[in-house]
Amino acid sequence: MSKTIDIGTFEGETVVVKRLSPRKNPKERDAQFREVLFMKDILMRDQLDHPSIIKMLGFCVNHLKHDLDIYQGYLPFGDISAVYEFGKEFRIAEAKFKIEDRLNHALDIADLISYLHHSPLGSLKLVDFLPYDHFLMVKGKIKLIDLDYINNVEPTCYFSSGCSYYNITCQPLNSYEIQYTNCKSTNNCTIGVCRGTNLKHNMARFTESFFAHLLKPELYPLDKQKKLIQLLQRLDKHDIYIDDLLDELRGIKQAFLTFKENL
Repeated sequence: MSKTIDIGTFEGETVVVKRLSPRKNPKERDAQFREVLFMKDILMRDQLDHPSIIKMLGFCVNHLKHDLDIYQGYLPFGDISAVYEFGKEFRIAEAKFKIEDRLNHALDIADLISYLHHSPLGSLKLVDFLPYDHFLMVKGKIKLIDLDYINNVEPTCYFSSGCSYYNITCQPLNSYEIQYTNCKSTNNCTIGVCRGTNLKHNMARFTESFFAHLLKPELYPLDKQKKLIQLLQRLDKHDIYIDDLLDELRGIKQAFLTFKENL
């Protein structure tokens, strides 16, 4: 484990304090890398704001500027600490949710996917995606807790060969992206970008880890099962855009609430 976790209270609420775990050897090569990742997580969290991303209540950075080659001291809990709202571990495949709660969680996750795609930092990809390690249940809401392995880079492509995944076409670079290639202008550039890959990647991972469990057709009334089967098939084939997914889920939820009222 790269971090040490303590539980405390702040203003009457349970909170979590994360710190870098003790280094066995203060000269170890990955020490600075761990600090960089932790700082990235803190800075990302400071710029992203969504109800399904766990809240950071504060952080402290101390004495980061040191030379590991000559450093002789020992920092028992690292140099960086951050305080977050408290959440509980859960396993989505084993969780017992009511139908309405399943739909609410699915809508929350779809809204998070949309936010990551349209974030102020660009379209973000969850590179390191482990549902049991990177999500917690916070006051009845599923929340993403780990942002250190997120990036906003989408793969490049050649117009002659296209993109390899998710039925995406190779698209022209914009004026910013072209600065990092050997192309002088977009007119004669053979390099493009697989724009939308980050979104499709996130949708595929969330489908496998969450939607497949939350939207399991046999757990719903018979008249809703066909709709859910079709929706999961479209998700499996990467044949649905995030806005359409949100509309579909809202429609299913509204239909279920109407059905429930008429019982």
